[in-house]
Amino acid sequence: MSDRDKILDKIKKCLALSASSNEHEAEAALRQARKMMEAHGITDLDIQAAEAEERRAKSGAKSQPANWETMLASKIADAFACQVIFSGGFWNRLGEWCFIGCGASPEVAHYAFTVLHRQAKRARDEHIKTRLKRCKVATKTRRADLFSEGWVRSVAGTIAAFAGTEQQAAAIDAYMVKHYPALRSLKSRDRNDGRKLRDHEYDDYAAGHRSGKDAQLNRGVGGAEQPRSE
Repeated sequence: MSDRDKILDKIKKCLALSASSNEHEAEAALRQARKMMEAHGITDLDIQAAEAEERRAKSGAKSQPANWETMLASKIADAFACQVIFSGGFWNRLGEWCFIGCGASPEVAHYAFTVLHRQAKRARDEHIKTRLKRCKVATKTRRADLFSEGWVRSVAGTIAAFAGTEQQAAAIDAYMVKHYPALRSLKSRDRNDGRKLRDHEYDDYAAGHRSGKDAQLNRGVGGAEQPRSE
């Protein structure tokens, strides 16, 4: 924990005491909190943002993730009451999905994305190997995207939805304002945008939807299984 984090923690404890039913204790705690905030240049936004944190998971793309991967990250973020942003990679490094939330939510979202993304890629590779190996590279990739989109839509039902509180939402918003004030909308790569799909392409999507029903997401409760990364 950094020195600033320690100061933030002390301020939060004082603010918690300021809600005491003991009038004198509450007044002293609030005065102490404000004194520390002024001394260290800490604002109300800093205090609120300190309730949220982020966890990053590797993407399969450097700068423009495929539509299906963006769908997967977004569905997981919604399920675990997180905000998600994409951070592009540099040189030959892959980009990252950054899950921002309160409590254990970002850690669980990171775990869910890592596990499901790995399964999605494995199912995609198998579909290419068994159904698309004779296709041209561009056609193979585009049809594999349809399979992956079907897979993601199917697997969405296996992601446990955790309801976020208004306090958590405010903390996440404050964190976003403080740490990512210049965000832009992400344009994901949809290789099938504007195309009229043929029967065999609908078959790719349907195959992905069927495959997604086999996806597994085991999140431990009470220490049964801990989040992990590749």
